[in-house]
This record gives sequence, C-alpha cells and structure tokens, in this order.
Amino acid sequence: MHQTGGELERRPEAVPVPYHRGQRRGEFADVFDWPELLAWLRRRSVILGGLALIVAQLIWKSLFLGHFYFWQDDFHFMELALGHSFSWGYLTFTEAGHFLPGALAITWAVTRISLYSWPLASAITIVMLAGASLAALRLLRTLFGTRPAILIPLTVYLLSPLTLPDIRWWSAAIETLPLQIATFMALNAQVHYVRTRRFRHAVAAAAWLLFGLVFFEKSLILPLFLLGVTSGFLVDGPWPSAIRRCLVSYWRGWALQLTVLVGYIVVFALSLHSSGVRTSIHSAGFFTFITQIVKNTFVPGAIGGPWQWSASADAQYAYSHPPEALAWLSVIVAVAVIGASIWSRIHAWRAWAILAGWLATADVVPVLLGRIGQLGSGVLGLETRYVADAVPVLAICLGLAFWPVAGRSDDLDRRFAVASPGQWGRTVAGGVVGAFVIGSVWSAQAFQNVTSGSPDQIFVAHARVALAEAPAGTVIADVPVPQSLMLGIFGRYAYASRVIGPMETADSAANIRWVARPDGTIDHLMVFADDGRLHEATVFGQASVSVAAGQTCQRVRRGRIVIRFPVPTRSSAEVLHIPYLASASVGGDYAIVSFGGDSHLLTVRQGLHDAYFTVRGSADTVTMSGPAVAGLCVGGLQVGFVVPSPSGPVIPAQY
Repeated sequence: MHQTGGELERRPEAVPVPYHRGQRRGEFADVFDWPELLAWLRRRSVILGGLALIVAQLIWKSLFLGHFYFWQDDFHFMELALGHSFSWGYLTFTEAGHFLPGALAITWAVTRISLYSWPLASAITIVMLAGASLAALRLLRTLFGTRPAILIPLTVYLLSPLTLPDIRWWSAAIETLPLQIATFMALNAQVHYVRTRRFRHAVAAAAWLLFGLVFFEKSLILPLFLLGVTSGFLVDGPWPSAIRRCLVSYWRGWALQLTVLVGYIVVFALSLHSSGVRTSIHSAGFFTFITQIVKNTFVPGAIGGPWQWSASADAQYAYSHPPEALAWLSVIVAVAVIGASIWSRIHAWRAWAILAGWLATADVVPVLLGRIGQLGSGVLGLETRYVADAVPVLAICLGLAFWPVAGRSDDLDRRFAVASPGQWGRTVAGGVVGAFVIGSVWSAQAFQNVTSGSPDQIFVAHARVALAEAPAGTVIADVPVPQSLMLGIFGRYAYASRVIGPMETADSAANIRWVARPDGTIDHLMVFADDGRLHEATVFGQASVSVAAGQTCQRVRRGRIVIRFPVPTRSSAEVLHIPYLASASVGGDYAIVSFGGDSHLLTVRQGLHDAYFTVRGSADTVTMSGPAVAGLCVGGLQVGFVVPSPSGPVIPAQY
C-alpha cells in the first residue's frame, strides 16, 4: 500500500503466473519453489541414492556383458529347447542333478524368438539384475528403515565381483538371479508377516519360495534362512527359545512353506530317479576345496577381490586367483569386521552364523555331493559361481550385524551406551567401503582383461553365413565343435549338427547333408573349422606305404589290392580315406574294402573320386576285392580323423 492525497491506496497483490517462452530466466525462481524441491530431495535422498547406484550398476554390467557370448551349458540348454516341445516332460528334464524348469522355460522362449541372440539373452540378464537390485533396496528399507547406512550393504551386493563370472555365463545367470530375487522378496514378505501377522504376507513368502525353487534347487535352503533371521533378529530372547517361539507363533507360515517344499521334493525326486543320477561321498580333495572356496574365493570376493584371476584354457572364463598375501589380508580384514560388529552389538554373531550356515548348506555341501569326482582338479573351489548366491545373504547379514532392525528397540542389543560410532568410526567405515568399491572395479576389469567371448561369437557368425552360402549337395562331416564352445563331456550335444544345424534355414537345409559316419563315395566332403568357416575336409593321421617306384597305382594281384601301412594304425583312428580313379568299364560295380575285422561295400563311380569309411580298431593292411578292382587305380590311403584342409574352398571366403 502507499499513501496518496492522505488516503491509503491498496495495491493489488502479485499473483504468480506460469512461465512462458521468452520470459526472463530470473523470473523462474518466482514460479518454482526451490526450497520445497530441496526438502523433497532431502527426504528421499536415500531412495534416490539407492536408485542411482542401481542404474549405474546396470549400465556398468551391460557394458561388461557386451564383452562375452554364449558358452558351454548355454548351447546345451538351447539344443534341448530346440529338440523338445513346451511340455511337462521338457520342463522337468533333469541332468547332473539340476532341476530347472524356470530356466528351461526362458531358454525355450529365447531359442524360438532369436536363436543365439546374445543381445536378447543379455537383456534378460539385465532385467533380472534390475529386479534383484530393486528387491535388495526394498528389503533393506523394510529391515532397517530409510537410513543412509543401508546404502553400504546395497553397494556390497551391487558391486561384489563374486557375481561377475555368474552373469557372464548365461545359463548360470538365469538360475542364480531368480534365487537372489526370491531371497530378498521372501524375507521382505516374512518381515511383514511377523510385524502384522497378516496371512497374506505368509502366502507371499511361500510364493517367492516357489519362484526360487522353479529356477534353482538351492532355494531349498530359503526356509532355514528365513527362520534364522526371524528368530535371531525379529523375536526376543535367547536364540534356541526364540526359534521355538518363532515356530509356534508363525506356524501357519511355516506349514505353508513346508507344503511347497514337500511338493517340490516329490517332483524333484521323481525327475532324479528317471535321470539315473547317483551321488557318493569321497574324501579326496575335501580340505583343499574347503580352503579354496573360503580363503581364496568367498572372503576375498566379499571385500572387493580377488583382484587377480586365472583364465581358463579357452579364455572364456576365469577362476579366483588372489595373490597369497592379499588372500590372507582379506581374511584378517574379514575377522576385524566380524570382531568389530560383535564388540559393538550383542547379537551380531547371529548374523555371521546365518551367513556361515548358508555357505555350508547351499554352497559347500551340494558341490561336495554333485562334483565330488572333480575335487582333485584343484580349481573347483576357485569358481565364484558356486558362492554367487551367497552375496545377497552377505549384504543382509552385514546390515543385521551392524544396525538395528526398524521398529525394534536398540537398547538391548548395544553393548555401549553411546550409539554413534563417532567421527573416527565413520572415517574407518568410509575407508573400508571406499577400498571395497575400488577393489571391485579393479577385479571386474581384471576379469575382463583375461577373458573374451569373441571366439564363440565369431564361430557362430561364420557358421551362420557358411550354412547360407553352402552350394546344393554339400555334405558336411559331423565332428565336435571347438571345446571353447562345448566340451566333449556333452557327448553328441557337442557335435556340429547339434550346435550349428539349428541355424539352418529352409533353403540351406535343402542344400546340406550331415554325415556322422562317412560311408562310401563322398566328393568334396566339407567340415567346420575352429573359426566356424566351412572347409574342404581331409583325413589327418597315418598314411599308407607309397606305391612302387615308376608306378602311380597300387598293384592288382589275384583280383585283390593290398595296401600296407608302415606300422599298425592307431586304434583311436576313426576314418579311412580312399582316393580312387575308376574306369568307365567298372562304373557302378562294387569293391569290398577290408580293414581289420570289418568289411565295407564300396560302389564305385567312373572318374576321380574320394571314398570314406568309419573304422574301428587297428590294422596293418587294407584289402580291396570284388569285380570293380580290375578297373580301379588306388594310390595312397589315410587313416585318422576328419580335419579342415589347408587348401581348397572356404565358406565364407577368407580375405
């Protein structure tokens, strides 16, 4: 207001107006309530910080996955999917003691959407990672409230190098990540059930248990984990009595979970029986395995290691290989962290007991039962994929060891009257977390430096082109693919027709014939090389004695051709190669080829041709007899294995 002529004149109050284009930028502050925005951000800083960590992790791991490709069991799973309809028999297929209907269902869908599409498979992995990460943030808020401290266990879960080899291996990722989601979500539902006693939360916990079981049999341990956390940190009193009260008070929830377990075990047992799986316990390598998986794998990985990896022979995978000094240092750091938590909180030891129980029952015992024959290999305990499922439990137990559960009095659990750790304690904690982050990034880069999925990716890309460009009538020898794709332990699943064959289109399938056992005259036999290109085949092995000086063909004596080898052939040889030239007079006639105790019938063709036969055992001569022998010119023979020829056509062409 201002005074005019002795009278007070009321000025109209300023009314905020919306911001329009062309308006001066300085007026934006009059429209937007910055203090309110800052207050909103402060109230949600923990949630926003957690979401920022999750987004950064997803971007980082997306780039990490771009460095790799399918490997070993991935191809096996996709072959199984292509060979079966989406049926109960397929979903309950059990091999090597694994029962994975959820993983098989995802694989079945992926193979029919886009076979061997790594971007699609990686996208599924990232979606699962996002789900597990959000579930972790939700559980930590439920357990401990929206306090900044929850970002520490969240960081441990998001960045732990223990999970990297697991997500690199797609078939392992689609087993373990759903288990991680189930671990977080089942415990979240269990906490709500204990706090509210609403049965719908018990149903949710049982549903998440079933979700985990569908993807990975290790989920059988989840009810014990839920019982440990519930009795140890959500119910008062000494732990044994708390367990009893917990079982009695929440018996409906446990009964529901028990029902899920019993149903699952029945189906699992029937599947195991049909697959003929047998297990046995043996002491060989037991202590070596325990030492490796604890000292050299889990403990270093829990604090950001192992910092150094040992690559597999094909550089597709790597094993934990921390320097010995750092391995022992990580043990010292782990003991110090555990000691600090027990020194400050009365019940902290329960959290570490729960973690140790998970490692023993979910990660150590199953490996001892399922991989007992490999304990002497020296690397089984260095595979981080066996303890990747323990990373969520580590994050949860870390929080339980250091911070009070939301809604419960902290006075009974603190050993000291002062709750705050003080500036010195915060500095130490910040230093440990910083060292963990730096070590995790270093370890991830070190893993990527010694591994690569490029050979497999190049093989599949070349093979796809080769199938499309193969001329009509191409005959391909069905030999095992390189062991970098699939090891020989997969049997016939590791052969080219099973790995490469599914990429055939309708046109290429009409042009190609696969031969597992070459038999008879096959001109221009082709075979896939280790780079996925299609080469003309040759037989590598033992050659026969050269023909006599001045002659070009083996002599025909008494209606037979006898071809000798310098020494008896190796019993491991698989193929006999006979190049021959037949005159017009014997075209269409036959010759009998005798090798060792086996005889083969060869129908000859006029002109220059190649004949192949599958052989067994050892022999020092090859005898050819029959009406066609009189018009045959046979030079040298080879006995051995079908391999790519260094000469001849190559598809796709090499430049």
